[in-house]
Amino acid sequence: MRTATPSSPTSPAPSVPSHSIVLDKTELGARLRNARQAQRLTLAALAQKSQVSLASISKAERGLLALSYEKFAALAGALQLDLSTLFGSQPAGFIPGSVVVTRSEDVVEYHSERYLYGMLATKVSSKKMTPMLGRVEAHSLLRPGQFSKHPGEEFIFVLDGMLEMHFADGRVEQLGKHDSIYFDSGLGHLYVNGGDEGAQILVVCCNQPGGALLDGPA
Repeated sequence: MRTATPSSPTSPAPSVPSHSIVLDKTELGARLRNARQAQRLTLAALAQKSQVSLASISKAERGLLALSYEKFAALAGALQLDLSTLFGSQPAGFIPGSVVVTRSEDVVEYHSERYLYGMLATKVSSKKMTPMLGRVEAHSLLRPGQFSKHPGEEFIFVLDGMLEMHFADGRVEQLGKHDSIYFDSGLGHLYVNGGDEGAQILVVCCNQPGGALLDGPA
């Protein structure tokens, strides 16, 4: 399904193109279930391998819960799948010397409970980096236990708005438009909107060569 709803003149610009592909939690849940069943894994076995709760996996497969990037990446790792297999359509492995372009209409939009993701380069698997656009809604609240962490490194560039990066050790970094941050994504971290309008960001996650999508935006 493709969206083509223009934003109103008074609304902040969307963080993903208005004609992007919308992947809802029902379809993504079905893809997750098919991938699990193809490997003959029970819900309990996948929960044990991924460290994602059985209840969360079950709800996600039934389209009742929109999982975060961290949890989907953990599940993909447990299934030995590239995340592009879940978010993309039959992605091909990246070949050295190749060039891959993502047109605005090919951005895959996905809403989690806290963020709007615009997944980029989903036609390519086995990438060293996982690039995505994101939107953190205004007036988002910091709640205990919401910190995300996953293997690797993470880079964030603020396209518009204000972003607060909260870390589990109590550190808080205030980021404005065109500010950026690079950090060890194994540190517990959380994006919080720091302004009155949604913050728009570019996020790049990296784990290890050829395994960026088998790790675990945040």
